[in-house]
Amino acid sequence: MATPQTARKMKKRNYKEQQLRCKQLNLQHSRAVTNNLMQLMAKENIGIALIQEPYLIRGKPQRITSRYRTFIAGGGNSWAAIVISDTRINALLITQHTDKDAVLLEIDDGQTHFYASSIYLDYRDPIENSIKTIEEIVKFTKDEKLIIAMESNSRSTTWHNVLTNFRGKVLEEFFASNQLHIINEDSNKTTFQNTRGSSNIDLTIVNNQMLAFIEDWAISEEESCSDHNTIKFNLNFTFINNRQQYQYSGTRFIMKEQQHTKFCKTFLNLISKKFQIDKDEENMEEIDEALNTQLKEHKDISEFIEKYEEAIQLTCKETLKLPKQQQTPTKGKSVPWWTDALTILRKRTNALRRRFQRTTNNEELRKNRKN
Repeated sequence: MATPQTARKMKKRNYKEQQLRCKQLNLQHSRAVTNNLMQLMAKENIGIALIQEPYLIRGKPQRITSRYRTFIAGGGNSWAAIVISDTRINALLITQHTDKDAVLLEIDDGQTHFYASSIYLDYRDPIENSIKTIEEIVKFTKDEKLIIAMESNSRSTTWHNVLTNFRGKVLEEFFASNQLHIINEDSNKTTFQNTRGSSNIDLTIVNNQMLAFIEDWAISEEESCSDHNTIKFNLNFTFINNRQQYQYSGTRFIMKEQQHTKFCKTFLNLISKKFQIDKDEENMEEIDEALNTQLKEHKDISEFIEKYEEAIQLTCKETLKLPKQQQTPTKGKSVPWWTDALTILRKRTNALRRRFQRTTNNEELRKNRKN
């Protein structure tokens, strides 16, 4: 097990020029797969590799490049590990949340700070027991940036499988209740494939604080030498004057604490009307349950989201003020006959156009959607 690195003086990373490149892979306890990963890390300048089922001999990781640091639970067979090649990264092993199935690191490179975890969920263990490990890690890293690379041994349409099994359903509910985001994207490749079939069981998970910083997630085209395909992604921490830079071009509103009650009441009223919910407008739980039911039954998710977004925007316009620079009317460009109803119709038309464009090469799907 690598000694935690905390005291070494580091050269700060210039994030305008360089991202932190990461890979995620199940090594299947294979020497060949490990050798292949080490070659890819050197070739592609990978800073962090989050691995499951590492290649071990007598409980110790083997075939890892000697200058790399390997973090793993000691004392026997381990199913998860994290390898760091970048010498500018300081990493501390959080031992109280590291065991044979999970590794948690606190990572700092002098400019940013986050947590990274590699987790293996054994298909032989009840999923409820496995979730306890994730839950403890989420609680420990509360309000900090967290990324989890997980071999879930679970299937769900949420992460682009053809079906959802019991383990996947339990995981879905856990992720939703803990505001964890699944980064996996739909792809013509799957994260796992062998002679019996293919599926997406390898997941990349982040919390709210990390969501803005992960990018370029993809299943690699490179040969992994494993039944699992390599997942690659970048962590891009860009700061200007020690503050995050957001590029938002939409309308901004000013919301004061005393306006919160009015905002919620107006929003619930509009939501009830738009989605035809016959519930007490002040009972948020009933409206939320009705919305959840409609979402599950809705055939077009994009249409549902459009209506929900319209309700939010109309609520903001009715209850909140604009910043001074946005209150100035646009001279020579506005028209007196334009209304909110026309804005809604335009958005609906755009949504229908997008649906049409997505089905240009699928005649059967176009016919079904026309009906």
